[in-house]
Amino acid sequence: MKTQELKDQLIGRRVNKHVYTDEGHLLLSKGTVVNSSILSRLEDHAINTTALFDSLTKGIDNTGLVDDKQMEESICVVKKVFEYVLFEDANGVSSTIPNEYIKLVESVIDDLIDTLSTTGDLLYTVSDMVKASPYTYKHSINVTVLSILTAKALDYCDIDIKNIALGAFLHDIGKMIVDPLLIEKPSALTDEERIEIQRHPELGYNLLKNLDALSYTTKQIVLLHHEKLDGTGYPYGLKGIEIPEFVRIVTLCDMYDAMTTDRVYRNKMPIYTVLEILMRDSVYKLDSNVYRHMTENICIHPPGSGVVLSDGRIGIVSFYRTTNPSRPHIRVIDLNTDITNIRVENVNLEKKHTLFIVDSWDVNVLRKGSKTTFEPPNILPI
Repeated sequence: MKTQELKDQLIGRRVNKHVYTDEGHLLLSKGTVVNSSILSRLEDHAINTTALFDSLTKGIDNTGLVDDKQMEESICVVKKVFEYVLFEDANGVSSTIPNEYIKLVESVIDDLIDTLSTTGDLLYTVSDMVKASPYTYKHSINVTVLSILTAKALDYCDIDIKNIALGAFLHDIGKMIVDPLLIEKPSALTDEERIEIQRHPELGYNLLKNLDALSYTTKQIVLLHHEKLDGTGYPYGLKGIEIPEFVRIVTLCDMYDAMTTDRVYRNKMPIYTVLEILMRDSVYKLDSNVYRHMTENICIHPPGSGVVLSDGRIGIVSFYRTTNPSRPHIRVIDLNTDITNIRVENVNLEKKHTLFIVDSWDVNVLRKGSKTTFEPPNILPI
């Protein structure tokens, strides 16, 4: 659920106590019916929602498959390797990546594979950390992690998993030779700009093709990861069996992460929406078997995410079981309580068979210091 949609739920409700500014001045009297103008006044004064946010999120374990330190270190390696290519290109030097950089990448891949082999009780969620990192760097690690999990689910052997992971790690390296203003352009691309960006698979392949340290599998992933089974992909418009399965793995993981991550030109999409789109495309464009195995590892509603229930209530996911991740435990906000006595109901969807998650909402609207925050518990239905 978008922030504006969540705000719209407050229109027409009645304030159940006096609301004061931080300076102690009366802002709204008890009994006032909320309209758009009043909601704007609440936002202008940044009415504090810290208590509500803390009540909803306290004690929630949103531990990921890869801890923050390892993710940071992995992104640093992506940055080092990719920026080497960027520097060389900016200086008019056409060269391959040094062997010591490839060894550094292999070390990261080995560590990630080792970590993921010991986290069988967790499902994949997109990492939101290192927000200051350029999208391409963080994206490379996310795609690598999900590609490893998917390849393992498809019973690939260890060496093949490593080669697939290397391809996922390096799949976008060709973007370093493309104009960065195009990569981060916030508006629609022209046909000429789109053609320029679509050169990045071949540019990346040319950087790696003469490196004996990298396998055929890895190089083919970099070259073909935007091909689609129906021939609508690029750079060659390959179809069906012309595209190896190991390439199809990274193609799907790449698309999944791209759609579930904030971009400069659009906000991220809810996970369940992305999976619906990929499922639809797996009829003709994508590999349905790869899609099925990839989704086995994905947490649709990760702990800490905001959800909207079929009865109209909103809440935050507090826990899920890997055997039934689509029916998590939810901390539901009770809008009929006072801010001094916030009630949060714990709902286990595994036991509430007539209740479903129908949408998502951005929990960041409740974070401390937001100038667009509001206080749902102060408002009652008329």
